[in-house]
Amino acid sequence: MAAPSITIVNSSDATIANWDVGTVQANTDSNVLTAIIWNNRGGATALSDLKETNITALDVDGGSSSDVVAGKWTWINAAHINGSMSSSSGWQPVGGADAFSLRADGLSASDGYTISGAANDGTLANSSTNYCTIHIKVHVPLNATPGTKNWKMRLNGYYT
Repeated sequence: MAAPSITIVNSSDATIANWDVGTVQANTDSNVLTAIIWNNRGGATALSDLKETNITALDVDGGSSSDVVAGKWTWINAAHINGSMSSSSGWQPVGGADAFSLRADGLSASDGYTISGAANDGTLANSSTNYCTIHIKVHVPLNATPGTKNWKMRLNGYYT
């Protein structure tokens, strides 16, 4: 079967390529970004499922030594995170080797950490096994070094 086709959009259905969090004061949170991670969005033909799906933050070069990544300034909240339902206070820090497993909004724990590649109509109402909704924010610690910070979020998984 063909490889997964991943699309990431925000709550306004615009593709996310970059996220400018703006200026965030020390000891405060940034605005929250809602990201919807799709596999095979609107695909008429089934593709492979994305399995063992997880997310983390990394330095731009892929490392994990910057203060943003090593200090785990990036926090996520998702309907399913590490197999458990998150509450509104269920924010989890991510960074480097600390990655968190995700599954599609419409799947249960018995389905594993999967985002389905099944054929679907591309709507949230009818395709909940094909996407995972996450919320991302940055929490800048009180002792943060000022300045512009760059990092990336990485979604990992495999298919067969």
